[in-house]
Formats: sequence, structure tokens, C-alpha cells
Amino acid sequence: MSRNPYAAWEWGMVERVAGGFDRASEIHDLAARAFDEIGDRPRSVICALDRGLDLASAAAARKRDDDGGRRLETTRKILEDAISSTVDVKGRDVGLLQRLVAKEGEARVALSGLLWNTETGRGLAETQFGTACARLDELNADYRTREADKIRRGGGLTAPSGRASLGYSIDDIVGADEASCSRFKNEKFVSEKLVWSDGLRMLVGKFLTLSQ
Repeated sequence: MSRNPYAAWEWGMVERVAGGFDRASEIHDLAARAFDEIGDRPRSVICALDRGLDLASAAAARKRDDDGGRRLETTRKILEDAISSTVDVKGRDVGLLQRLVAKEGEARVALSGLLWNTETGRGLAETQFGTACARLDELNADYRTREADKIRRGGGLTAPSGRASLGYSIDDIVGADEASCSRFKNEKFVSEKLVWSDGLRMLVGKFLTLSQ
């Protein structure tokens, strides 16, 4: 696992696609640690965010269980910690940093759905969602500016991110070209590209409908 964190992340995604969200979270946690050990901070944080997203899918599916509240609180802390860890990430790979911000936005939207469905979390949910939308809009605007500059200099357009819905690598996840809060209202996008559980899609969908 530690020898190939790229393969570990992909393995975690295979588990997510199969509905094994708890197992996926464990594997993505191992991938995060492995990337961190080789000094790859951006990909380590992406894996940590994916761990939180796996747990969010699992928690949403079990929110009515006896331990649902406890799982939700654990998931919330893991997501919040992963989101906060994006602040100090630096690097020269612009595309990688863009994918990191897009993943952060996804995590914030998922967290919004979880928080909205708690007794005291609605204000926090709206704050997380507002931050996500602002960050994603800024990311997309920066991407479009860079692409326009490339065209003016005679260069080609950047290849679209997320070229396949299954079997892609950590470097093919959703990027700046697809960064938009409106995307999370697209059922096909969240189910096929993000691979959220039915429960998480329902919670976020409820938030997006009732918070407007």
C-alpha cells in the first residue's frame, strides 16, 4: 500500500463504487498517510477529503441507526479537519492544486447536507455551502482566465478533467473546468462521477431544495 499510494487511492474508489464506504474510507486514509510520507501534500489532502466523503456516504445511510448520531459527529470532525488542512497546501502543479480545491468544494457541499439535517446545524450548513460556492466560482474563473491566456499565446486548451467515471486515477478527478455549485444538483454527476451514496445524495438534495 505505502509503495504505491496511487493504486491505494484507486482501490478505495473501487470500494466506494461497490458501496463499501467504510472500507473505502480506511483505504483512502492509508493512501493519505502514504502520500504524506513521500512528501506529496496535495494528494495526501485529496485522499483525506475522500476519506471524509466516504464516511459521509456511510453516515447518511445509517443516520437512523442507534449509533447514527455518533457516526455523524465523527464524520463531521474528519471532514472539517480535512477541509482545514487545505489552507497551507502549496505547489507548482497548478492542475493538481485546482483539483484539490474542487475536492475541497465537494467535501464542503457534502458536509452542508449532513449539517442541514441536524437540529442545530442549519446556519453552519449555509456557511459551508456559501464558502464552497465562492471557492468553486473563483477556481472556475481562474481556470477560464488561464485558458484564455493560453489561446492568446497560441497554445492548446487543457484536456478536460475526469475523463472516465470508473477506473481513473487521482490525477483525473473533477477539476477546475467542472467547478460549480450547480453541478451538485445534477443527479448523474453526483451518482456517477462523485459516486455518493443514495443517502448522501438525498441529504444534500434536501438541503439544496430547502435552503434556497
